[in-house]
Amino acid sequence: MSINQLLAKITKKWPVKAICFVLAAMIYFFHQISLLDVKTFSVPLEVRAEGNMIPVSGLEQVKYIRVKVRTKRDQIASIMEKDLTAFIDVSSQTKEGIYDFPVYVDLDEKIVQLDLEPLEIYNQPDNVKIQIQKKTTKAVPLYASVLGKPAHGYKALSAELEPSFVTLCGPASMLDSINKMPVGAVSVEGAEGSISKIVSPVNTNSYISILGEKNSIRVSVPIVIEGTAKEFKNVPVVLVNLSPSLAVSGDAVEIDFSVEGNLLDIEKVSPANFNVFADCAFITEPGIYEVPVQIDAPGNLTITSQSFSVFVLNVVKSEQEEEIPIEEPEPEKKSTSSVFKVPVLS
Repeated sequence: MSINQLLAKITKKWPVKAICFVLAAMIYFFHQISLLDVKTFSVPLEVRAEGNMIPVSGLEQVKYIRVKVRTKRDQIASIMEKDLTAFIDVSSQTKEGIYDFPVYVDLDEKIVQLDLEPLEIYNQPDNVKIQIQKKTTKAVPLYASVLGKPAHGYKALSAELEPSFVTLCGPASMLDSINKMPVGAVSVEGAEGSISKIVSPVNTNSYISILGEKNSIRVSVPIVIEGTAKEFKNVPVVLVNLSPSLAVSGDAVEIDFSVEGNLLDIEKVSPANFNVFADCAFITEPGIYEVPVQIDAPGNLTITSQSFSVFVLNVVKSEQEEEIPIEEPEPEKKSTSSVFKVPVLS
């Protein structure tokens, strides 16, 4: 068969043949499409800034990028949101200003190795308008909030942080207004001992990043026994070691004093728990004497003040030592002496 005869045979009824070819192509195309599936993801937008510039505005409206992945139905299940990374790169810019940056989408290496075919990826938006400024760093102190109350009788001291500073990176205009940064709160509710906890800085500004290790801030809150003070009034002073041949003239001696110590201990004590006395062993005959007062406190309590440390004592001869005639009993006489008995321990 000559070439002319072949061409004539091919072109014979060519409109019909062309229509059949187009129909076959369309059928094949739609068949291939029927084998594909689409999956849509919402991927956080990352910013890569390896140069001297960093975003200062524009990211508020595009925190997430809508990414569509199209591939064969039996392959698409292997792709997850964590396998996709959406980002813009501002590293190439060296001057401050507002620019349109293209959005790129990267696949995780394990998906690339699957060699999926076909594989189509679309993202929306495909570019974002971002304002950039010069990047700078600043060291700021950290502080922790302490929540709750320790157990009764205990108190929390100021929180201690290690490290106590953190270095921030961001636009200079934003860092100028930041003088400190909080970390995660620490609860001391019901605690009877010191609390220690690992926390992270609380950064709510997406334009500012924290350099170095961000999850190893140790917060220590010392919990100590709470101290308090209490005053006791009109507590009798007991006279000890006073000779039986002597007595005291005058009113009973009472003293006021204050005590400090642990709240739990002070709540349990009363005046009866204190040894309040004056040692009269040095008094051997009637007279007027200055006698020191001693106060012994129980446990770890401390006497912080007292209304007096020395008092005047009028010592007289005891009536019990006078000789009374016993030949004939006489009617009992009322004593006209002004001697009054005070608490005395021999």
